[in-house]
Amino acid sequence: MSVHFLDNSVFQDSVSTPRMRAVFDEMAVFQSWLDVERAIALVSGELGIIPQSAAERIAAHATIDGIDLEAVKAHGKVTSHSLLGLLKEFRRVIAHDDARYVHWGATTQDIVDTGMMLVLRNAYAIIEEQLAETLRHARPLLATYRDTVMVGRTHGGHALPITFGMKAAIWLDELGRQLERWRAARERILVVGIVGAVGTMASWGDQGFALQHRAAEILGLGTPIAPWASARDRIAEVATLCALTSGTASRIAKEIYNLSKTEVREIEEPFTKGKVGSSTMPHKRNPVHTEWSIVLDRLIRADAGVALEAMGVENERDASHWKAEWVIMPELFPMLSGSLAHLDATLSGLWVHPERMAANTHMLKGLLLSERAMFVLAESMPLPEAHETVYQASVRAFDNDTALVDELMAEDGVADKCDRARIEEALDPASYTGVAGEIADRVGARIDALVK
Repeated sequence: MSVHFLDNSVFQDSVSTPRMRAVFDEMAVFQSWLDVERAIALVSGELGIIPQSAAERIAAHATIDGIDLEAVKAHGKVTSHSLLGLLKEFRRVIAHDDARYVHWGATTQDIVDTGMMLVLRNAYAIIEEQLAETLRHARPLLATYRDTVMVGRTHGGHALPITFGMKAAIWLDELGRQLERWRAARERILVVGIVGAVGTMASWGDQGFALQHRAAEILGLGTPIAPWASARDRIAEVATLCALTSGTASRIAKEIYNLSKTEVREIEEPFTKGKVGSSTMPHKRNPVHTEWSIVLDRLIRADAGVALEAMGVENERDASHWKAEWVIMPELFPMLSGSLAHLDATLSGLWVHPERMAANTHMLKGLLLSERAMFVLAESMPLPEAHETVYQASVRAFDNDTALVDELMAEDGVADKCDRARIEEALDPASYTGVAGEIADRVGARIDALVK
């Protein structure tokens, strides 16, 4: 039976990716727990805490393949404990007196937290890879459309000319910062949680630090300075990273969604043969990829909020907060991976319509360059007066659907101070894009260095 959308065989690839689902598959999670038990046993053997032969036997059997999950489930119904059923099955599989050394000195949260970090390490790598791939795939937009003039919009309306290369550069610059954040946080987040029942590691005598450090080496994780069973900021941080990255993907998707509307149609997500937008309107081309990125962002941000709520752990351990992470982490990463997959599909195949961009720059008949017209007039009158003059002309141009240059030349005194040709020249959108091209170049160089 499938209830969660992530497990829906028809729709799961719309909200996640197969490789990320595999990372959080229940068998992979249980295997991560056994991997932690294996590491603790091996190090305990090295340190003489348990017999070396027992450590080797435990390690040799630490695979999920022989575990009867139905038995684990049945045990959990009786004990209401999250780990004891797996431990009982593990000891059964070992089938030797050495099984009594399984879980020696550890507590449940040692296993579950460290197992989660092993899972997150794999998920972390996928997100970093997806971000880098998307940046590489979208990088050509900066060069190809470096000088392609389009309308810059503020507060939903036409403002001044920009270039599409600059707009795409701002997208990729933000996406690049997200990749940098993931890389910077990796060492801080991915650490073992092997600390014993209350964090003192008393069950391992004076070898607690040695065991923790060596187990971390075996598992490929970092070593924390202090216990973090009650300090959930690492989980909250990675959840927040998911929300930040999703927010960027959603913002880019939303802008593409808006700029692809029929009345604008400056860019579009790719349309492939066989893609159908409507069951009743044959002409429809719906922005499926961008819509999903926007939808998933809402869900990811909600889960990140739960992670922040889960920081309120009491004393040295508190499952009433901690267990919320078990629900949200297998949602956060698959959904973020799905969102990034949609973003990559959109940007790597983006349809760009320079002719529509150019046409839209002339839609307001010169009003897009009102700032430049003001500066031209300011050459022969004070700036406040020039602003008022262009403002009054703009009001009439809006109301009458007339050209700004005509309304300006009708203003008292303007024709005496400024030549019409000079104003018409100033109203050319392509001549007023500032350093837009250089911004695209700068971001392009940064992206090249970031994902080389």
